[in-house]
Amino acid sequence: MPNQRQIRYNLWRIFKYLLLAALILIIIGLISLFSVYKDLKIAAQSGLNAKAQLLAAEQAINSKDLATALSASQSADSDFNDGLAALTSARQNWVIKNIAPVRAQINDLDYLLQSGEIISRSLTTVLPLAQNLEGILSGAQGANFNQLSSVDKTRFLKNVFEAEPEMTGLKANLDLALLNLQKIHHIGVLWPIYTQISNLKSQLQTADNLLTEFLPLAKLLPALSGYPNAAHYLVLLQNNDELRPTGGFIGVYGLMTVDNGDLVFLQTDDSYHVDMPAVGKWKMEPPTPIKNYLKVENWYLRDANWSPDWPTSARKTVEIYRGEIAAATGTSTPEFNGVIAITPDLVADLISLVGPITVQDETYQPQNFQDLLQYNVEVAYKDRNISSWNRKNIVNELLAQLKARLFALPSSQWKNLLDTVQKNIAAKNIQLYFFDPTQEALADDLGAAGKIESSPSDFLMVVDANMAAFKSDAVVKKTLQYNVLEANGGLKATLNLSYKHTGGFDWRTTRYRSYTRVYAPLGSRFISLGGLDWNTADFSSTDDPVLNKTVFGFFLSVEPGAESDLTLTYALPDSVYQEFKTNSYQLLVEKQAGRRTDTLSVNLSPIAKKGQFWSTDLETDKEFWLGK
Repeated sequence: MPNQRQIRYNLWRIFKYLLLAALILIIIGLISLFSVYKDLKIAAQSGLNAKAQLLAAEQAINSKDLATALSASQSADSDFNDGLAALTSARQNWVIKNIAPVRAQINDLDYLLQSGEIISRSLTTVLPLAQNLEGILSGAQGANFNQLSSVDKTRFLKNVFEAEPEMTGLKANLDLALLNLQKIHHIGVLWPIYTQISNLKSQLQTADNLLTEFLPLAKLLPALSGYPNAAHYLVLLQNNDELRPTGGFIGVYGLMTVDNGDLVFLQTDDSYHVDMPAVGKWKMEPPTPIKNYLKVENWYLRDANWSPDWPTSARKTVEIYRGEIAAATGTSTPEFNGVIAITPDLVADLISLVGPITVQDETYQPQNFQDLLQYNVEVAYKDRNISSWNRKNIVNELLAQLKARLFALPSSQWKNLLDTVQKNIAAKNIQLYFFDPTQEALADDLGAAGKIESSPSDFLMVVDANMAAFKSDAVVKKTLQYNVLEANGGLKATLNLSYKHTGGFDWRTTRYRSYTRVYAPLGSRFISLGGLDWNTADFSSTDDPVLNKTVFGFFLSVEPGAESDLTLTYALPDSVYQEFKTNSYQLLVEKQAGRRTDTLSVNLSPIAKKGQFWSTDLETDKEFWLGK
């Protein structure tokens, strides 16, 4: 046997040869990397040059110097491509090909340069479109749309209409750039600038989100503006102080025609001017609650929006409008391209944008618009010797001024206008319905379709319908509490509804009377309803297979100064329970358009592994997930 000295000697020789082999590999690697150093240096320098050009483009855009911005973005695109070409050459190096850690660092550089190239290429594509629009607007004083000639309005809308492929491509590019940035490792060669990369990701995500919201609106804008063909719309002004299922009582309707960007006709009228001439001539059976609580034998325009699903109500509104006109006059009405519903909250926000509007010696501001208009059409018209038939003519004067102010907004204010519109779409103060399926799909993408959604799991929507309670919704404070627990091999939902009447008996408010419906997942089973007098509750539980919902309906009444607290309990369908068992339970709480809900509380703690409770508003639809 070899002695210990011989063993040590042999081990030392093995170690020496291994060390020599490692040293040789390092030398070879360094020599190899030295040969690729030039390529890496070009890639790095090209990236820095491109970054400087992108910053120059940003500054030029902020200064509205689009020509300089385009030139800088083109230079950046060229620099990024030079850098990517250098990296492609570097990838042929043996070390980079065969040593994973080194290859990973080169990949990170590649992802960063690719993202930059996508951004600069996108700017190069989009900036000429912006230049075209800016060139058209430059012919108008103050760069406002209203001062453009008819020819230039058509050119403007044509540019927007034809820009759709480029805008869709821009969205795809942003998604790709974000995907590349997500692949960059936190620790690596780019670690010193990782904070800047994170900021870039955040900015790109914001831009991507804005583009997601804007794209459907950009696609719809030409149609809404009457391009390439004139469009006719039925417009409904819904008063949410007298709440109805899609937003409010239809006290005023309007006929609107737009053609190549011009609002060539807008005339509003009292809905009773359609309904009253049709009395005794028009026949359509109304929904049972309307018949019972409003004491009418026929379904009229003012009550047409009975379904909380806006497409359903929009179609019914057109059917009733056309039917009543035909019954009363024997004439047909023109075909509509769509139906637009708005609430006073939208008008108030637009007044906030354009400034106070004075009509008939009264100044309307955002904070007083709804109350002041109601007072003028319900009370003050008598003091002005205006007939009850003409009392709502003031709406035409107000809208005419608002329209003129909006069309005169300078282009610098268009971003604020877009933000206002998008905010009101999310709040369902604007709802659009188009008879053209493609345009209706765009309205849905925009979030303006107002339809009852098909939720993959749990769903809740509370729908109040003011039944001859004047404008009492303005003074009733409403809260919702929704709780879910596991019981008897399934899930049980408990919904607490609170109505607190803070008003009195006057021209505007009285006791609150509502036929309220709760929309739950199809197959939900009623258990109990507490807090109502069952002699007057008029309770029903029905399935609506078209909307894929089970509907619990009941009548409630609340005296001024009083509060009513109701508790509805029902078993959720087995499909929702299975979602819960597979950890994929989610809850969509859909807002009723026009409904003011002071607080929404959702408690999923009894079915969650950890406590989950939310207290929030219901100004827009809300989604909740277990574990989030």
